[in-house]
Amino acid sequence: MIKTLKNFIFFASLLFFFTEKSFSQEYNIVPLLKKIEEGKSGEVKEELQPLLKRNPGDPSLLFLSALLTEDGAKANEKYLKIVKMFPKSKYADAILFRIYNYYTAIGNEKEAAGYLKKLKTEYPKSSYIPSVEKVAAIDVEENQTKEITSSKSENYRFTIQVGAFSNIKNAEALKADLEDSGYEVEMTEKNVAGTIFNVLYLGKFEDKTSAEKIRDKVDLDFQLNSRVVPKEK
Repeated sequence: MIKTLKNFIFFASLLFFFTEKSFSQEYNIVPLLKKIEEGKSGEVKEELQPLLKRNPGDPSLLFLSALLTEDGAKANEKYLKIVKMFPKSKYADAILFRIYNYYTAIGNEKEAAGYLKKLKTEYPKSSYIPSVEKVAAIDVEENQTKEITSSKSENYRFTIQVGAFSNIKNAEALKADLEDSGYEVEMTEKNVAGTIFNVLYLGKFEDKTSAEKIRDKVDLDFQLNSRVVPKEK
């Protein structure tokens, strides 16, 4: 029920945004966005490539490319570049919202708070702001439920977050590769304002230094950009 409500909030605000704004200088991607909502992402990817070749610097098309990127970290890199190059693009507040989602999913509260503040400051009337506030209220309720029902936690303080993927198949593939190399990996689903991320955590460590040593080896061996994070309470 909670997950369904979150998805409704996210897509309702998304469609409102797509239909209310119009920037003539940018390519109209609304029909393509509607196809994504209908589950036709593969078809949209094929249509997008020739459009990008003809319009390589169009921020709306770059936003669509980021939206279709299944690796959360790579998608976030694309969003950050668009914000830097086109701070006033048609989908600027949508992009800030997605960046906020990503940092929230990976537990980087400082960055998430920064981009949420930027969203609220620069786009105080954005349809995404109520979505964030409603989901925050739902999350409080979920956390209270977890505190009541959770059993005694394991005795460790840190773990390594090795990835966050919107496509579960990509998450499962990396998880399998890491486990084949002897690492202990757990996958957790996080729903951030209707966006589902499959987050991978590797290992359980008593101290941060030990975790950082393993992180450096994993990053080198698997070409990752992982981070040591505290165990979730």
